[in-house]
Amino acid sequence: MVVDTHKIDVMLSAWNMHDDDLLKRAVETALSDDIEFCDPHYDIRGHDAFIQMVKAFWAKNGRCGIRRASRIDAHHDRARYSWAIDLPDGRRFDGFDAVTLDLASGKVRRVDGFFGPLAPL
Repeated sequence: MVVDTHKIDVMLSAWNMHDDDLLKRAVETALSDDIEFCDPHYDIRGHDAFIQMVKAFWAKNGRCGIRRASRIDAHHDRARYSWAIDLPDGRRFDGFDAVTLDLASGKVRRVDGFFGPLAPL
C-alpha cells in the first residue's frame, strides 16, 4: 500500500505562513478536524488550537524557516520524517515527527514531535 504523504508537506508549509487566510486554508486542507499535536512544548487538539500554536511560535521565534529535512518513511497509516528550523541568526534546530494519517482523506490526524537527535547508547 502506498501512503499519500502530500498533506504532511502542506501541514509543514503552514508553519511558514504569516497570512491568516493562507494558514487557515492549509490547516483545513492538511489536518483532520480532530487533529492532535503533541511535542515537548504543546499538547493541543483541533484546528483553532493548531493555528494559535503556530501564531504563538512565530510570536516567540520570529521569522524562521521550517522545512522537512528527510524523506518520509511511511507504512499503514503511520509516517515519520525529520524537520529543521532555520533560525534568523543562521543556527539550525532539528527534530522529527511521527504522524498518524486518516487514510480515507489523507489528512494528518496526530503529530508526535520530538526535538533534537536521539542519543546513541
